[in-house]
Amino acid sequence: MNQVITDLTHKKDEELSPAVAAIITGCTGNSNFTVVAQLAAVVTNKGAYDLALAATVHGNEAATELKDQKKLLLVNSVRVLGVQINVQAAGDRVKALSSGFEMEKEATHQVMGEVTDFHVATTSIAGTFLLSVKKPTTFSTHGTVFAYWDPALGPTPADKNKWFQRHSNGNSLVLPGFTPGVSYPFASAYKGLDADALIWSATVNKMAGD
Repeated sequence: MNQVITDLTHKKDEELSPAVAAIITGCTGNSNFTVVAQLAAVVTNKGAYDLALAATVHGNEAATELKDQKKLLLVNSVRVLGVQINVQAAGDRVKALSSGFEMEKEATHQVMGEVTDFHVATTSIAGTFLLSVKKPTTFSTHGTVFAYWDPALGPTPADKNKWFQRHSNGNSLVLPGFTPGVSYPFASAYKGLDADALIWSATVNKMAGD
C-alpha cells in the first residue's frame, strides 16, 4: 500500500515524540505537499506534549493526566496531517515517503509449507476414510485441505488443484462414500489465505475397505 500510517495512538511515550519529529522534518519545506496549517498544528501540539511529558518524571498523577490529554491532541493533529499527505500523494510512494511518516506495509502471506505426516486410513464403516495430518507448530493456519480423485472419472489429473477438495478447520477429516475394493489417490495441504497457493503433500493411494 502506498499510504502513510496516520494513527500513532499505538506509540509509546518514548516512541511518539521521535516519530512526530521525523514527520515535522519531512513535511517542513516539502514541495510535494500543501499542509502549512496542518503541520503548524502538529508542531504546536508536539511542543505542548513534550513539556507535559517532561513533567511526569516525578510521577505526579495530575501531570500524567495532563500528558495524556496533550498526547491525544498531538496524535489527532498528526492524523489530520497524515490524511492530507495520503490525499496529496495520490498513491505515489516516493512522495509519501518524503513526508517522514511511516508507510503501511504490504500484507505478507506466510509460506505454509508442505504438510507433514499425512495419513489415510480406512475405518470400520465401509467405504469411509479417515484423513489426518500433523498439526503445524511453527505457523498459524486456516485449517487443512484434503483432496482426492475418483478413478472412475478417468486418469488422475497431475494438478491436484483439479481434484475434489474438502476443507477441514482442524487437522483431520472423515470422508464417506467410496467404493469398497477401489484404490483412490489422496493428498493434503495446509490452508492459508484464499490468495495463497496450496502446497500439496505427496500422493497417498489407499484402497477403500468393505
